[in-house]
Amino acid sequence: MGAERIPAAAVSALVLLAVLFASGCGTPTIEYNLRRGSARKAGRYRIKPTVAVTAFENRAGFNGKWQLGEGMADLLIDDLLATRQVVVLDRRHLDDVIGELLRQGKDLFRREGRVETGRLKNARYIIRGTVTDFTVTGDSSGWFGMPHIKAHGRGTRARVALSLTVADVASGEVVAAVKTEAAASSGLFGAGVNYRKVAFGGETFFRTPLGRATEKAIHKAVRRILSRLPPQYWQARIASAEADQVIVNGGANVKLRPGEEFLVRGAGREITDPITGDVIERIPGRVVGRIRIREVGECASYADLVEGTARRGYYLEPVD
Repeated sequence: MGAERIPAAAVSALVLLAVLFASGCGTPTIEYNLRRGSARKAGRYRIKPTVAVTAFENRAGFNGKWQLGEGMADLLIDDLLATRQVVVLDRRHLDDVIGELLRQGKDLFRREGRVETGRLKNARYIIRGTVTDFTVTGDSSGWFGMPHIKAHGRGTRARVALSLTVADVASGEVVAAVKTEAAASSGLFGAGVNYRKVAFGGETFFRTPLGRATEKAIHKAVRRILSRLPPQYWQARIASAEADQVIVNGGANVKLRPGEEFLVRGAGREITDPITGDVIERIPGRVVGRIRIREVGECASYADLVEGTARRGYYLEPVD
């Protein structure tokens, strides 16, 4: 196995397009406030926030051939995806995706099968990371110090430390700052590892003390990031308004039922602090109509306009 990192990020642009354009409503998870009456009315449906991950900065002083910044970002993405709690975008390879879109739009390529443009997802949060420690004490390969430093019979000990920030794309405000560290050792008389012959992120890597420490640090970082991300909740909105029907942006995934009625509210407005510019109040729009759910699909529902008007984007308020 070569010393270079496994090329997990070296996927084709077409594969990236398939991931970035993947559709599906995604079922929001529900939160209940049991002090506010029935579960149906008190339930709030959390939606998955969209995060983008950038390459880590290496400040650990490690100068081996591994591409540490890219590798750590790959591991973070894998762990975030495994939680199924966020939508993850990989901004490091966006140029490849855009390049493929531009190529498909040229006359040299057939029109059949072209990917529709204007569908790339927007990130709500940007995750940036820094590797602050990536060391092995007693390393015999020479990558993490001179071999003669190893004390006989003491094995090796690895330590990994990470620092991550999560920034709101809209405001640039850092909403979470996370620091994690982890260590692992080979134990007494542990066999030496020739890290020069191990691929970063490969199966063999995760059997080494350094691999185990890396995995622990990444797991801790993901747990802390998810616990500090501001929650986002589904809001009933009008997705489409035609003369004969209205389409609502939720269906069975948010437990809508035929016969339910909603008041239609026009666009509200935000009140900002004249000094800081922060939003201090949101004034709802006035009631302009009323709809009744007629048919419920998985991700959308069809409704009849009972009275008034309705437009795409207008808010819906359940009728008690």
